[in-house]
Formats: sequence, C-alpha cells, structure tokens
Amino acid sequence: MVFGLATLAGVALVWMGAVDMRETGRSGSPWLALGLFPALLCPIAFVHYLRMIPVFRDLQGGRSAIARWTVPAEEFDRFREEQQRIPAASILVNFYRPPKDTPASGVEVIFSDRGVLVGDGYFPLSPTGKRRLQSVAYVASDPPTIEFGMVITTSVRTSSLTYATQRALETLRVPVATDARRQAGEVVDRFQSAIDRG
Repeated sequence: MVFGLATLAGVALVWMGAVDMRETGRSGSPWLALGLFPALLCPIAFVHYLRMIPVFRDLQGGRSAIARWTVPAEEFDRFREEQQRIPAASILVNFYRPPKDTPASGVEVIFSDRGVLVGDGYFPLSPTGKRRLQSVAYVASDPPTIEFGMVITTSVRTSSLTYATQRALETLRVPVATDARRQAGEVVDRFQSAIDRG
C-alpha cells in the first residue's frame, strides 16, 4: 500500500517537474529530481509486495505449510535474550531480528518448502539462486532453534571488462517450541535433502 502511494506521489512530482520545465524553459527541475526515485523504484517494491500476498495467505491458511508451531512468550523471550548476547560484528548474528515486545500469545512459526514465516517476517529458503541455503542444523539450546546458513553471491564490476564475485555469509536462526522438536527435526531433514539435491 505504501509503495503504491509513493509511486503515485513520484509520478505526480515528475509531472509537476515537466510542467515547471515547460513554463520556465529550464533543462531540469527539482520536482523532477525528487519524483524520479519513487516513480521508478517503488513500482518494483509494490509488485514484489503483490507477489508475496498469496505466499503469506497460503502459509497462514495452511495450504503450503509443512510445519507449524507457536513459541510461547516465555520461551521466545529466552530466545531473544540468547540472540542479543551474540556480538554485533559476529557472522553468527541472526538475520531475523526478534521484536522487542513478545506477544502474550507467543510467536507463530510456519515453514513451507520455499521459506519460513516467523511472526510477521518472511524469509525465503532456497538451495539455488544468488541467496542460497548452504546448511541447516538443529541446535539444542534453550529454547531449541533451527539454524540456516545462507550464502549471498554478488558480482561487482571492477573495470570495463572484468567482474569480481563476492560471497557473504548470513545466519538465520528460528526458534522452536519445546513441544515441536519432532516437527523441527522433520524440517531439518527436509531442507537438508533439498541442499543435497542442490
């Protein structure tokens, strides 16, 4: 919704800039400069948002869910405290940022074959592509977690003829309710099979 409104505002600013340029005879306008960024980039984010709506609906409706549990508030608080103890510069910092306030009903975790929805945050989990799932493990902490190792591959142009490929590692840790350990094991096995098939 926000991206749609920002797109409309950007288009309006571009239009105002074009009118300003015509009336003043100048070759540029501040309105045009302000409007180009949202007019060009916000539609991309808006289309991505529209594409993700069915994914969220399918997960929450249970149609694409392969595992689902709710982490009770007290267990989620322990999970958040454990994540906060990891030094900020460490590669082990969790890509998922737990909310500061835990809902009284706990935090729902829903897995599909393509990703995981933790509370309101969706994280794609694919063994292929530029953001690739590299490893998965069950961690017997308090509360238990599933740890995903991700590799992000990017290409950087170093000159007019050469590119350098860079790899960045990222960790995604998902809390597991203590009564969902069996389901968590099945999730780990399923994603490990996907990684092995590559």
